[in-house]
This record gives sequence, C-alpha cells and structure tokens, in this order.
Amino acid sequence: MQSHRARWLAVATVGAVLMLTGGVAAKLSHCRKDCKQDIKSCLALVPPNKDCTGTKAEKKGCRQTHAAQRKTCRSLTKLCNQQNPSMSGTCLLASTTPSTTSTTTTTTTRPPTTTTTTSTTSTTTSATTSSTSTTTLVGPVTDLHYASNNNFDSSGNYVPGHVGFNLADVSSINELTSLPSGVRGLVWLGLCTGADSTFIDAVQPFIGNPQVFGFYLMDEPDPMGQRDPLCPAASLMAESDWIHAHVPGAQTFIVMLNVNPTSTAPTYANTYNPGNSHIDLYGLDPYPCRTEVGGCDYSMIIVAVAAAEAAGIPRDSIVPVYQACGCGGWSDDGGGQ
Repeated sequence: MQSHRARWLAVATVGAVLMLTGGVAAKLSHCRKDCKQDIKSCLALVPPNKDCTGTKAEKKGCRQTHAAQRKTCRSLTKLCNQQNPSMSGTCLLASTTPSTTSTTTTTTTRPPTTTTTTSTTSTTTSATTSSTSTTTLVGPVTDLHYASNNNFDSSGNYVPGHVGFNLADVSSINELTSLPSGVRGLVWLGLCTGADSTFIDAVQPFIGNPQVFGFYLMDEPDPMGQRDPLCPAASLMAESDWIHAHVPGAQTFIVMLNVNPTSTAPTYANTYNPGNSHIDLYGLDPYPCRTEVGGCDYSMIIVAVAAAEAAGIPRDSIVPVYQACGCGGWSDDGGGQ
C-alpha cells in the first residue's frame, strides 16, 4: 500500500454551489440578502423526509442526513461572512442546468457512481430527486478515470484497466512504459522541495513520454506545517513551473488540505491556488459519508467547493474526490467514522 494517498479516488462531479465573488467592497450585511436565493436553491436539492424508507433505524438516519443538509444550506450566509470578510459577499447562484467549460467534455444525465474520473475540466452539476427518492447527478462525462494506489499486481500488470480506469497511478518510468495502449499516467512525486536536483532527477525520466498525463505533486500539503511537514506555496510553484517548461502539456495536481479543524466549515484560505502555486488541478475530499449523519451529507460537497472558490481556485480547476474507502476505520472530526 502506498500510504501517500491511500484514501482518495479523484473524480469529476460536483453539486450546485455557492459562489463568493470578490473584488468589490461591500458591507457584511449584504450576505444575508444576497445569499437568500442560494439558500432557497440549496434547500430545494434536499429530499423530503417522507421519501425516507427502510427500517426504523434507516429512516432515522435518513432524516438526520436531511436535517444536516438543510442546516448546511442555511449556513451559507455565515460562510459568506467568514470567507470574504472584507470583500464582496454577493452570492451568485450556480447554474442548476448542465453546462460545460470545455469542448472536450460532454454532459449527460447519470446516476451516482463509485467509479473514478479525473479531468482537466470540471463543470457545474445539479441534483434532482425523483418520486422514488433516487438522487440523479447531472454532470460531465470525462475522458480520464483515475484510481490511486495498488494499480499493479505481483506480475506488474495494470489491474484497474479491466473496469475502465485509463489514468494510472505510477511512480516509475517502468510502470509508465508497461501500461497498455490507451492508458496514461499520473506520476506521483510527493516532494515539495522546489525545483532542486532531487526533484529534477525524479521528473527527467518522464520527459518526452506521450503517456504522461501529469504529475501528482503532493497529497494534502500543509502550508503552515501544523499537521504535516511545511510545504510552502513557493516550492510547489517552482516545481509546477519547471514541469510546465520541460514537460509541455503535462498537468500538475495536488489534493487540498482543509486547514479548519471541522469539515462542516472547511477553508482553504491562504493555502494554495493558481496565483501562488501555478498548479493546474486541485482535488477536494470532504468525505460526506459518516456514521454520525447516518449516511452521506452531500451538502458538504457544496460547502467545500464554495470554500475552494473563495480561496481563489476556479471551478474548472477543481477535481472532486470520491470517498471510496469507507471501511469504518477512520475517525472523523464529527465524533463518528
């Protein structure tokens, strides 16, 4: 098991989100008024409790999940105040209809899935509820699908390809060149040392190889050095710039660290964004499925995307992350697992 990113699978599907716009001075009182429509639209995505079915415990858990989702929707005004205390608090409602940000991405309607997708683009999606209480996500179908860790069996064969994953987690040039036709590689580095000799030596073998999609620079780098070793934005910028200069077309990618102790009010402020790191793609991993909510609180995705946008990460640079390892062994910050 490669421990650097054992918990994530990167995907490309997001929900309707709150957008916080900056650049225009405004009073904080504007947030309550400007977020009114966003709160209404967010609440409309939460299924009614009458749709909860199953055993008594399952119904209770379902209702608790809905209550948590509604609570998060109503907290958008507070989030607006927290994220942009000195800038405009205007909430702009994200489109509730499928839209694309690139001609390379097509849009269809599909049910939630546990497969993985990584893309250079990400588009606005929305959720609707049918009479059978099945949630359907409307979103992009992207070209590349990525799963992290344990991609090769004992004989060196690329295993995830059998179920449609065509972006491989690779750590060596031998793994990259062993990939079957049609599969590209996302190269794990995990250094954050800047463009020093160690970094250059790690990247150089991949230069000129058409199977390289990009480089996974760091998994949840810590810009403050409080939870993990310090990883300055300047170091990631130097690495990303070197890759862009020497490996044309390669994408650089990190998974973001929520620097707020609670997942219900995440913040990525003063961490990393395209302006201070020159990184192309940013993964978000809110982990919405938790025992304390009796299921999955999908509104956590809404809040995480809003926090990323408030920190200066544009939506077409966001790569959402599927929680696909819910074995119950990870203690969360809400008193559950």
